[in-house]
Amino acid sequence: MITRNIEDYLEAILILEQEVGYARVSDIAKRLGITYPSVSGMVKKLGELGYIHYKKYGKVILTEQGKILAQDVIKRHNLWVSFLTSLGINREIAKRDACRLEHDISELSVETISRFLNYILNSEEGKKLLSKFSEKKKGGI
Repeated sequence: MITRNIEDYLEAILILEQEVGYARVSDIAKRLGITYPSVSGMVKKLGELGYIHYKKYGKVILTEQGKILAQDVIKRHNLWVSFLTSLGINREIAKRDACRLEHDISELSVETISRFLNYILNSEEGKKLLSKFSEKKKGGI
């Protein structure tokens, strides 16, 4: 079973790979704000589950399976950030909230919200609706 914790680790590893080309246990610990020993234990588990390749004191590299899962978490995260900011929520708050919301959502809900967001942001009718909502929000709905 893929837990929130596993998803957070995979997401952090992928982001580090994208930023600097690789991840190390110390980098993951710093990014997630947890201790080195905690990360070491989870890295071992992720390796056993087939999500990463890792040799002690070496680089942590996502397997294809791990990369697919991490990309899915990031997709859900970005969707929530886009959705919340389109509603006028401050980007930093939206990013924090997205970290919580990204985990427990079905693929059907992700696709539906994605289609809705695309409609709202890219169609004239959707833009009008969003504009009306923004006006109402200022009025204190």
